[in-house]
Amino acid sequence: MSLIIKDIATLRKTVKVSASVLFEVVEPFLKSARDLFLIRYLGRELIEVLESETVPDRAIELRDLVQMSLGPLSMWVGAAELSVRIGDSGMTVENNKDKFVAASETKITNVTESLERRGFQYLDLVLEYLEKNKDQFPEWTESSYYTLRSGNYIRSAIQFQELGKVDISYSRLTFESLRPIMSNIEEHYITDFIGEDLDETLRLVLEAGQSDPQKRLIANIRKFVACKTAELYTSQASKQNRTGSDVKEYKPIIRPAYGDISNTGNFYAEQSAYYLSKVQQTLNKYAVELGITPVTDAIDFNSDEQHMFYAG
Repeated sequence: MSLIIKDIATLRKTVKVSASVLFEVVEPFLKSARDLFLIRYLGRELIEVLESETVPDRAIELRDLVQMSLGPLSMWVGAAELSVRIGDSGMTVENNKDKFVAASETKITNVTESLERRGFQYLDLVLEYLEKNKDQFPEWTESSYYTLRSGNYIRSAIQFQELGKVDISYSRLTFESLRPIMSNIEEHYITDFIGEDLDETLRLVLEAGQSDPQKRLIANIRKFVACKTAELYTSQASKQNRTGSDVKEYKPIIRPAYGDISNTGNFYAEQSAYYLSKVQQTLNKYAVELGITPVTDAIDFNSDEQHMFYAG
């Protein structure tokens, strides 16, 4: 199988490794990072273009950017295995004190965290580049990331931050990681609350052609979905569950916002409740225009029937 990074010289342009390292030592981790991270966001068809022996001119800049992500991610994935030798005697470490000493756990942790952060930051830049130049890469439309991007009320990281009013540093990876929670929230609250017919109608006019009542309702729905997503992700229970997992994956960051620090009152919870009430008010005010029966009872977020728990 060909690779986007084909030799140690290319790898050294993306991450600090010794020139004496054999390529076959790091090759398994390049393949793992490719399969674990790149295929989902770029798609197999586009990956094959970037791995070809002669990369087309349109894809050279993209290939170079992808290499800057793949290099750190592959070393992050392989950090634990690269620190030991696995042989007939089991797992051993180098003990040549004349030249080198083993790095401390603190330094190893700092390096792996740096590799993780840098690799995903570049992957975010890769997605930004593709969104700006999508006409040049029709293969990208076959990726899981692309095909799922239009299935929610909030359809991009920019919309999540600017229309949903929740800061995610415009990260496309964070938005993609939060998408399953958003989908559950939309189904659990919005679709059942406003009715399937109106829900379907609103989704058809998300990009254009909205009436004024529809525009107001969609704006409040988007704010509710973003704030409810942030509430669930930053809840204490969710954070405890996430810290219990050691799976190699992208970990989105949403900074908790507390309305009452002494009681760690989650500001996003207050905001989501507020915007759901705004959804209800809009439904009541424009019931005739929206073709629905006015809603008379407010939803209790914390009732047993409506409570959601995100295990992370």
